[in-house]
Amino acid sequence: MCNEPSQDVNATPDRHKVPAIDNVGTLIEMQSQERSFAILRALGGHPSRKLTEVAAVVDLPKPTVLRFLRSLESGSWVTRTADGGYALGPAILGLAGQYLSSDAVIVAASGPMIRLRDMLGETATLSRISGASRTCVQEFPSTQPLRLVLGLGEGGPLHAGASGLLLLAYMPAEQRARILATDLAALTDRTITSAEALELECEQIRAQGWSVTHSQRTVGAAAMAVPIDDAAAEWGVSALGVYGPETRCRSLADERRWLGALQQCAAEINTAIGAR
Repeated sequence: MCNEPSQDVNATPDRHKVPAIDNVGTLIEMQSQERSFAILRALGGHPSRKLTEVAAVVDLPKPTVLRFLRSLESGSWVTRTADGGYALGPAILGLAGQYLSSDAVIVAASGPMIRLRDMLGETATLSRISGASRTCVQEFPSTQPLRLVLGLGEGGPLHAGASGLLLLAYMPAEQRARILATDLAALTDRTITSAEALELECEQIRAQGWSVTHSQRTVGAAAMAVPIDDAAAEWGVSALGVYGPETRCRSLADERRWLGALQQCAAEINTAIGAR
């Protein structure tokens, strides 16, 4: 005679189902947050963008994007514009202000960066690594009629542009190798996309302590950057940069003038950070 297995009447049936439900809920919430952030990034740097444009940038269906935009609008993260489009809302300004005012390096850099901008007449920027890209965390745009700007929160590649290349050069070799092993886009005919050539460029940047590019990320633009010791930045380095039309930085003398001003500004920032 076969005995049936005994059962524990106090046992909880299917105990593994609850964590599975929790994991699914967490995954959905994370995906929702990522989509919201993607939409906010798509609106950054634009006075107004239509629903169709935003949907194309974030690669989501228009009904989905519209649902997110309405939710973001209810929290003042997004606002409607007169032309029927969407723009970043006042809540973003409050959050950005809190971030900028609470970051010791950004606070210390602001005064010297304004003086750098006024000395050269070009846009002064401060950028940090964000994953596999560069993000502008502070900027003082040129006051000249013809000027180039990045925009706060603007992201860019690490393999093109003076600030991106400088950050690439100062990151650990293992992380740099991973980036160089990816498919690197040629943004202009001067963009370096060869892993070997980029590694040599990084070696030169570290040896001389600065980077300079001409029409490498944007045709007609010149940029130069130097490193800043930054405990809040990934790998402990941020890039202090100058960005302007190539017509105003053509000669070696122009580059030396930019470099001297950048190095002076970097020294002032490092002194201010040490005094805090």
